[in-house]
Amino acid sequence: MLDLAVRDAVVYDGFSGEPVEADIGVTGGVICEIGTVGPARRELVAAGAAAAPGFIDAHSHDDMELHRHPDNRAKLRQGVTTVVCGNCGFSAFPHSPAADLWATSCSDFLSVCGPWNDCRGYRHALAEHGTGTNVAAFVGHNSILRSLRGPGPAPLSRLQRVAVLDEVRRAMDAGALGVSTGLIYEPGRHAGAEDLTALVAAVADYGGLHSTHLRDEASGLAGSVAEVLGIARETGAGVQISHLKAIGPSNWGTVGESLRLIEAAHADGVDVAFDVYPYTAGSGPLRAYFDPDDMDAARAALVQVIRCEDYPDYTGRRLVEVAEAEGLDLEELLRRIVTAPYAARTLCVIFEIDETDMVQVLTHPLAMIGSDGIPQDGGVPHPRLLGAFPRVLGHYSRDAGLLRLAEAIAKMTSVPAQRFGLRDRGVIAVGAAADIVVFDPGRIGDTGDYARRSDPAGVRYVVVNGSVAVTPEGCTGERSGRFLARARRESSTG
Repeated sequence: MLDLAVRDAVVYDGFSGEPVEADIGVTGGVICEIGTVGPARRELVAAGAAAAPGFIDAHSHDDMELHRHPDNRAKLRQGVTTVVCGNCGFSAFPHSPAADLWATSCSDFLSVCGPWNDCRGYRHALAEHGTGTNVAAFVGHNSILRSLRGPGPAPLSRLQRVAVLDEVRRAMDAGALGVSTGLIYEPGRHAGAEDLTALVAAVADYGGLHSTHLRDEASGLAGSVAEVLGIARETGAGVQISHLKAIGPSNWGTVGESLRLIEAAHADGVDVAFDVYPYTAGSGPLRAYFDPDDMDAARAALVQVIRCEDYPDYTGRRLVEVAEAEGLDLEELLRRIVTAPYAARTLCVIFEIDETDMVQVLTHPLAMIGSDGIPQDGGVPHPRLLGAFPRVLGHYSRDAGLLRLAEAIAKMTSVPAQRFGLRDRGVIAVGAAADIVVFDPGRIGDTGDYARRSDPAGVRYVVVNGSVAVTPEGCTGERSGRFLARARRESSTG
């Protein structure tokens, strides 16, 4: 007898072909039959709903969420069964539990607090309490630098350069996907070509990837894309460009130039791809984007505060509105916020992405879907944290008709699984891991916005490694997720 059967589903296998009507049989956490399957100890009746591989969040910041709130409900409710962590240069390892200077002073985006030192210890800690979703992780360049010498801009000594590469290799030996860089953040923004090339070459030796938050996503976008493509050519490592976009109204319409650079490099055999979130606002720590000594009032006019411990009444409000209410100019208001005691924990959204640009990236053949959501306790998170995947399937696929449903599903299943070397994930196939989402194509969609958090609609069941994690009644509390180590892979040129 089967452990689990999904009955009467319209099955999308994770590739871009047409679906088939079938049952799915699961035993031992693995898909063992597709078609008309026999009796099972537990049955999920799809009744004509879509069944697809569990979605893979190609760009998450769930590193510490998986430790603080292991169920990871925000992702499960979207149908996400695997999160890719350690992005933008920040990861949960390396870490020193006895001397964590960042856990209380930094935003959730940066802070790490747990009983581990390295990737292997992080894996063990997650396994001890279990996780609702699977996780795969990069090691963050900024996290390595902070662990070695703090956040300052001082150049690395020869011994520190050796130590950085040792940390990268240690993480790769423990199953990391590669290394991530965050070239707008401290202290990685000070890294030059020599250090970056050596860093990426270290993961190339393992067949790993370089995931990068580009140095400039505004007027210098094309140059920043060219920089990381050059590193990929020199080292042979694949490059994953994070949340590709052109920010700021004066730069709207320029993302096409970067796509052409990427396409040309891909045609030349460079292993390059990118992820995108389906919204027109970015998000992150306010202090990372505004220098108190050089305030950008034009950019500030696009900002909404989504969490502020120093001034809680600012939460959910645009800076323009707050400044007007308090009789301040924007520069004065910003300076007040970014110099406050808990400024590092203040999060914002910035409405600085053009819809046409975002759609151009979203529909590109090399694109995959990442939420880039920042988990937060309190405040109103960017809606991408709770709704990125249903938004693509509902708004952009069903309503706007920009992607066939099978194409949209592929961008969040087989494409990232292959990209990150996640063996037996991202597909509905005999022998594949039983990560499955059952959803109603006519109802699925995001329901939250920038003023309120709300769970998405249309997701019926989520199965992680054969265990039912979500039903129509909500999350079950099952923690059957696993740490997914990188599989050895060949460079992709197709």
